[in-house]
Amino acid sequence: MIIEENKVGDTYSFHKSLIQDILNTPRFYELKFMPVYEYEAELNISIEEKLDILKRVIDYLETKNIHVTFTDRIMDENKIWERTGNNEWRYLPIAELQGNNICINPRNIDFLSIFLSIGHIYGHLVQRMEEEKYAPITDFLDLPKPLDLDYVLKEYKWKYGGDYKKDFLEFEIEAFRYAKYTFMQAGITFTPEMDYAMNVYIESDFNELWKWVTTSPQKSGNTFMDEFIKNWGNNKEKYIALQPKEINIKVKPNREGSLIVIRDEHLYK
Repeated sequence: MIIEENKVGDTYSFHKSLIQDILNTPRFYELKFMPVYEYEAELNISIEEKLDILKRVIDYLETKNIHVTFTDRIMDENKIWERTGNNEWRYLPIAELQGNNICINPRNIDFLSIFLSIGHIYGHLVQRMEEEKYAPITDFLDLPKPLDLDYVLKEYKWKYGGDYKKDFLEFEIEAFRYAKYTFMQAGITFTPEMDYAMNVYIESDFNELWKWVTTSPQKSGNTFMDEFIKNWGNNKEKYIALQPKEINIKVKPNREGSLIVIRDEHLYK
């Protein structure tokens, strides 16, 4: 597999050079197991800088009452088909939104993919505040997998008259434009390498989506990283930087315990 050939260790293998061991804290402990790959040498980002970038983003999102948790499992009543045996929990291969909590499994994906997975889910959180607008795109994601993709594509074209894959890609790109704006507000500088990584992530996740929904009940962190590393090396001249899309949101609980999202001074439930 590509990931095994390119993996040079886990973040913990390199952490001894840290002046302050931020990894040995409850908040970031799971990041010790974050894999490191050969291609990351092109980024010229130290472990301290990686952790600082993640800390800036997580701290900023917390001011909006949006949280990030590093874990490898989910406890809820959803997606029962993803559970194994008699477990009350289900395995988290990459990332998922739980209410206002972005859950990430850092044991399966590297720094850039963790950083961009936070942005990916944040962008979709923004979009899902307009459920009716995006329901045609998102409804099938909650169906048991694998799916009959040909049926989904035909059904979408019949109901809405569009090309489902094309519309879904635009949906993904918009999510990352929201994320880029918010990350910049958090103090993140988008270097050419960061912009390139965002485009590689979008293409990799998009390609993996269509494989996953037709072949497996769950996503795979390993195959995602295979796809990411392949695209990183093959598409250097292909992408242009995404333009950030301005957004301002905050999540609040109401008296009934539901989440109320304030977006650009408008109320969404």
